[in-house]
Amino acid sequence: MRTCRPRLVSTWFALALASLAALSACERRAAPPAGGSPAGPGTEAPPAAPVASAPPAAAAAIAVEYLEEVTGGADRSEALPLVVAIHGLGDRPESFAGVLAGADVKARLIVPRGLTPYGDGYSWFPLQQALASEDVGQGILRAAAALAATIERIAAERPTRGKAIVTGFSQGGALTFALALHHPRAVGAAFPVSGWVPPAVLPGGSAAEPAPLALVALHGEADRRVPIGPTRDAIAALGGRGVKASLKSYPGVGHTVSGEMRRDLLEFIRGAAAEMR
Repeated sequence: MRTCRPRLVSTWFALALASLAALSACERRAAPPAGGSPAGPGTEAPPAAPVASAPPAAAAAIAVEYLEEVTGGADRSEALPLVVAIHGLGDRPESFAGVLAGADVKARLIVPRGLTPYGDGYSWFPLQQALASEDVGQGILRAAAALAATIERIAAERPTRGKAIVTGFSQGGALTFALALHHPRAVGAAFPVSGWVPPAVLPGGSAAEPAPLALVALHGEADRRVPIGPTRDAIAALGGRGVKASLKSYPGVGHTVSGEMRRDLLEFIRGAAAEMR
């Protein structure tokens, strides 16, 4: 069984989603060396200095780099389900890929890299304000738009079965929600872990497009960094808008991916992959 681990030789791809001339210096930098946040995969670095945000007009020009591997002993030439795993604040793809290590499902695993450097890792959007703030919500939407374009590009260029299965932790969980709610043409199933949904990310009125095949949030009940209460409220609000979403909570678990959460996540991905045609 071949899994995506930091020690494997992998290929980085920089996908220019629009004009390469508009890329910032940090977006043009070479792929980072192997490694990750000191706490390891499934944890998130604490907020530090503010991270600059790309203006809305430049969002379409953002390049997203990613790590690509195949799992479950699959051949790269096969038509495979696309699994996208999005890391949290201060982490990096080489480390976060370990959350899905040992997956026994044949799939093409894509682990994108955050848009701006942050400590020893990367960030997807600024977090110098409250999680529910308008600025944070808009940052999530900008990053989700760049990721959606990348996912669609990969699906068009690789032999792919069905829509993408997306998961992510913390910042990556917030982006998983945004991708499922605002880019359903690209996403077939979504499993956010320790994520949140700012008001700016909630869809207005009833769902305008078909919801993903599955939208299940995983969240620790003892999470102090991203409390479960607002996420629970968001799931209820999504139900009122016609989105079939559910929440699986884990007593005593803080802001991390516990062993039980990881086992459930792999099971959800396995089930979703079986549904992709």
